[in-house]
Amino acid sequence: MEQRKRHKIYLRCTLLALLCWFSALAQQTVRGTLRNTNGSPLVGATVTVKGTNRSAVTDTLGQFSIDAAVGSTLTVSSVGFTPREFTVTGAELNETLSPDAASLNEVVVIGYQTVRRRDLTGATAVINPAAANRNVSNTVAEAIQGLAPGVTVRNTGAPGGGAKIDIRGAGTFAGNNPLYIIDGMYSDATPDFNPQDVESIQVLKDASAAAIYGSRAANGVIIITTKRGRTGPLQVNGSIKAGVQSVHNRYDMMDVNEYRDLATRLYQAAGQAIPTSLSSEFDPSINTDWQDEFLRTGAIGEYNLGISGSIAKRVNFYVSGNHFNNKGPVIDNSFRRNAFRINTDTKIGRFTIGQNLLLSWTKEDPIAAGGVGVNPFVDMIAMPPVVALQGSRYQSAENPGGWGLGLNNAYLSTLTANVPALQRLDQYEQKNFKIRGNAYLDFRIIEGLTYRFNFGLEKSRDRGTGTRFPGTVRQGTPSPNNNQLATFRNTGDFQSTLFENTVNYERSFGDHRVSAVVGISNQYFDQPTNSFSTIGGQVQPENPYTNLWNIIGLLGRVNYNYKDKYLTSLTFRRDGSSLFSEGNRWGNFPSASVAWRVSKEDFWNSNTVSDLKLRVSYGSLGNSEFLRPWRYYAQINPFPRAVFGPGEVEQVGGIVTQLANNNLRWERKNTTNFGADAAFLNNRITLSADYFIAETKDVLVDLPINLTTGNAGGNPAVNAASIRNNGFELALGYRSPASQNFRWDATLNFTSIRNKVIAFGDATTRYTQLGDARTELGRSIGEWYVLKTNGIFQSEAEVDAHRGKTGDLLQPFAKPGDIRYVDVNDDGKLDIDSDRYYAGSPWADFETGLQLNFGIKQFSIGMQWYAVVGNKLYNRPRFSVDRMDQNTNFRKGATFWTASNPSNEWPRAAIGAPDQGLQFNGLPQSDRWLESGSYLRLRNLEFAYTFTRDALKRIGFNNSRVFINGQNLLTFTKYSGLDPDIVGVNIFERGLDNGQYPALRIISAGVSFGF
Repeated sequence: MEQRKRHKIYLRCTLLALLCWFSALAQQTVRGTLRNTNGSPLVGATVTVKGTNRSAVTDTLGQFSIDAAVGSTLTVSSVGFTPREFTVTGAELNETLSPDAASLNEVVVIGYQTVRRRDLTGATAVINPAAANRNVSNTVAEAIQGLAPGVTVRNTGAPGGGAKIDIRGAGTFAGNNPLYIIDGMYSDATPDFNPQDVESIQVLKDASAAAIYGSRAANGVIIITTKRGRTGPLQVNGSIKAGVQSVHNRYDMMDVNEYRDLATRLYQAAGQAIPTSLSSEFDPSINTDWQDEFLRTGAIGEYNLGISGSIAKRVNFYVSGNHFNNKGPVIDNSFRRNAFRINTDTKIGRFTIGQNLLLSWTKEDPIAAGGVGVNPFVDMIAMPPVVALQGSRYQSAENPGGWGLGLNNAYLSTLTANVPALQRLDQYEQKNFKIRGNAYLDFRIIEGLTYRFNFGLEKSRDRGTGTRFPGTVRQGTPSPNNNQLATFRNTGDFQSTLFENTVNYERSFGDHRVSAVVGISNQYFDQPTNSFSTIGGQVQPENPYTNLWNIIGLLGRVNYNYKDKYLTSLTFRRDGSSLFSEGNRWGNFPSASVAWRVSKEDFWNSNTVSDLKLRVSYGSLGNSEFLRPWRYYAQINPFPRAVFGPGEVEQVGGIVTQLANNNLRWERKNTTNFGADAAFLNNRITLSADYFIAETKDVLVDLPINLTTGNAGGNPAVNAASIRNNGFELALGYRSPASQNFRWDATLNFTSIRNKVIAFGDATTRYTQLGDARTELGRSIGEWYVLKTNGIFQSEAEVDAHRGKTGDLLQPFAKPGDIRYVDVNDDGKLDIDSDRYYAGSPWADFETGLQLNFGIKQFSIGMQWYAVVGNKLYNRPRFSVDRMDQNTNFRKGATFWTASNPSNEWPRAAIGAPDQGLQFNGLPQSDRWLESGSYLRLRNLEFAYTFTRDALKRIGFNNSRVFINGQNLLTFTKYSGLDPDIVGVNIFERGLDNGQYPALRIISAGVSFGF
């Protein structure tokens, strides 16, 4: 009996082993490639063996491999495409997925709703995050330069610095900054935000698209959605990037021998004594290259890791970590970011609960702020090479470190600052910790009707600490803080809290599709700041201040679609802000748009034009960016004392130091937009064109008033101006036909915008001027208003012939070699104020961007070109060294006019001569210092190789890609400064290159991977 039992067990085990063996024989590795209907690889599609938990994800070439038995079924799915099933036959699969009928185009976020891209009725740009993330960028704004029409980005290379972004020109005299919406939270994509977390970017440009955000949408809206987890297998994706960066274009300055020769002749021309540093005490071994002392080769490193998937097919999650280190190309200048993100969502019956959370830590070591008379990027070229970086000759009580500077004596005199010394003496570090995110609850009331509660929070803590060591860095400037060691500490907290309740409705009724949203939004802001310092061990008084304000909004929008042929959208928002007085807090911001898909009409019969849609919209937006809290209250100084009265005792008083304006009201921007969207050759070619007219009324400005009014605390704000912008935008796209071995695509965008000031709110005001830029009624903001030059006098006869209509000499003080100025107003005399003219605009005639992508099997090449044409820049660094009336270094090849060496480029010059003709040659308010700001730049070039799945199978990876990337490799320009891509000083001096941090050339390499 026992033996019979053993035989049965043996037989069963044998049968089980045979079954497993046959099952193993039936399994095989199935390989395949998935594409869309355009022939492009379908990336991120999920392939699952039906009835099992076995699945795979397609790589960047659309390829996959999975173990499956012959005869089993593979289910293929991808967002936006119709799922398909295939039977395993043993052959390689090469299949195409068609767009889902419910999602013929990608879904676009438009604010509290999503719509198909093809159903847009407003002007909205969709930016590909993959193209943006090819660039090494501090911020999202910096990354999207040249990627969308109507979006102008001006960059800075400063580590941790933010780019300046304008959407459809300048519609205000304030910062003109767009509104950012990140995962439903009103925020800002500052350098603490990791661009690699971005899933999608939409830019809302006209009133119809942006009106749902009402009072904060006048400067455009950028909606950023971060990555999320999806049901399916666990996915791990990462990337590593490292590189070097540098200032790609330096000034070509004189060495010590060239400088000695020219400076000596300039002193001789003025009849001045030659400094002994150029004569008896000249030391040829001192040949300081101040650009080398101030600049260095910087480095960047970026590391990203993201994990996404689902838990029990119920909780989707995305978790990512990021480390970004930017060692700038300036000594003691760096930025570091560590970020952690977790996004989750889950469905429980009728409820959907989700959250998006970002934790970030940043550390910045900025360029030292040198105070009056110090500008690092000007001083690094202006300091003479005969000055040593450091030496005992320069030591004094005010300069214990012996840093090289002007001594105001027979040896050396120069007002240029030693900026490498400043970087070492002034040590400052800024640390920031930020929590930013939101949590939401969706409740499906009935089919098509959903309620959402959204809570958003942004909370940051800034801590700045610094030490200023004793020592001056500039002749004539005493060592700060009474030449004592000083420490500084600044604290700043910021909290923004958002509460929103919205109800969304979306249903289809036959040929009719309706969607709508209504809701209420309430956001509170709390911003306390404080500064604390010690000087020589003595504690200084603290300086606390707090800003408090809030905005509440009522919102609603209805979208209607009939047969995908006729579309309309109506939006209304009513906002109230505590920045205004009680009688002016509320503003209404409506908009409407309609679209007609002509290609859906029965009469349309074109095989070439596969889609054609015409759009028109009109709406109103608001802005209060200019204001700070409490501007409608007067400022009072409670400390005045006066002695009066019978006992002649000291009395406590109070005086108004800043007048108030309690009639402040919203800036209002009304925009009309005409647009067309078209597709050709079965969507192989796409086109989108827009023409817009935007007029901003009641523009807020600070009104200058006389001090006799008692207003000594700053000019009060008033609604005083109107600005009109009109422009044309074009976007073209092309994708090549499907091919196994070669593929390419191209995207071109074009923008041309004009702005004009049409009112100042005061009939007596015709213009406002800041520096050499004038903003005049009927003209653009901040045009250059300077003296007009007309060559150089070559002889006494030419000087004598230069007369006005009265017959008098226009420049009686001039000599041969001096600059000839034009009597612009033809009144017979030359006046440095009334004889100015408009010499150019800081606003470009047009901007354009081109993206090209090529793929040959596993190899790919991507490049981005960007061009700005038609603007004028004021080159302040060149003014500092080319005027040659002070002891600075000079550009290589510089000279000055003499009878024996005449020139049509370089006028007469001398250092320290009391000669009016020479003084006029160096006037700053002259078109001599204006240059073309046009440029064409190869903004990005990338070579990449994507490994095949077979090559990766041994190490268990699904995909991997290696790349080498060059940023700002080539720039074609006539501008002689460091970089024509400048941020500008302010909205009125947008084209002033005041010695700004240039965009950098970056060479990097890296690898991305997934498993």
